[in-house]
Amino acid sequence: MASKSRHRISPSPRRGAALTSRRVDKGVARYYRLYELLSTALQDGTITAGSALPSEPELCVRHGISRTTVRRAFDRLEHEGRIVRRRGSGTYARAQRGVSRFCFELHALPETLAALQSSTTTTTLRSNPAPVPAALRAIAAELGSTAYQLQRLRRSHGEPLLLTTAYLPEPIGHRLRRSNRSGVSVMAMLRRLGQPTAAVRYSVGAVPADADVARALDVPLGSPLLRVRSVLTDDAGGLRAVLESLCRSDRLQFKMLEPKRG
Repeated sequence: MASKSRHRISPSPRRGAALTSRRVDKGVARYYRLYELLSTALQDGTITAGSALPSEPELCVRHGISRTTVRRAFDRLEHEGRIVRRRGSGTYARAQRGVSRFCFELHALPETLAALQSSTTTTTLRSNPAPVPAALRAIAAELGSTAYQLQRLRRSHGEPLLLTTAYLPEPIGHRLRRSNRSGVSVMAMLRRLGQPTAAVRYSVGAVPADADVARALDVPLGSPLLRVRSVLTDDAGGLRAVLESLCRSDRLQFKMLEPKRG
């Protein structure tokens, strides 16, 4: 199930990730969220090299999930060489390889995009008018059936990191096409056009990689990817763009501050 939120564009405090007892989502997202939780704990040292991971029964109870879901997460971590499973003993963390993981902080979107822009390279794959997927029309009817499409692939040290497809109203897209600069975020390009983003509404979920996306991101078919859909609007609520980003979970970690409950 996707997580939805909305925020105004403004700096926010940062918060570190930790291995918690928070329940994970259903379906593909449930498996992905457990994998991401354990992956982050291995990466940031919450689970240190040589130490034991929580047992399968413990994770089942803690997160309200099945042993099959836990084993799928463990299978992926084992395939990546990040854990070792010892029959009759348990599952242990291995020393982590020197692979950088980026942190995408949705509560501080401008700062996050600036950091990605300065540390990654971008290739434009598509830049043309195109039909708008029904799922995106459902969240931004103002786009209509056809919009300007800008699809770009971000890489770090030559390795694919995330695939982002932006759909913009055609008048804005026509202007943006003439000023499209590789590496510059859509939000930054809109600002240069005099149409800055004032608010972002987004939803976060997990989806399996289809054939085209698996090829672009260099992952196995069906691999779980984090999907972020963002609706960018101006001060008056006018639509600026709709973005769909598909991200490799082994290279990109997401953080999101949850609203405080009164």
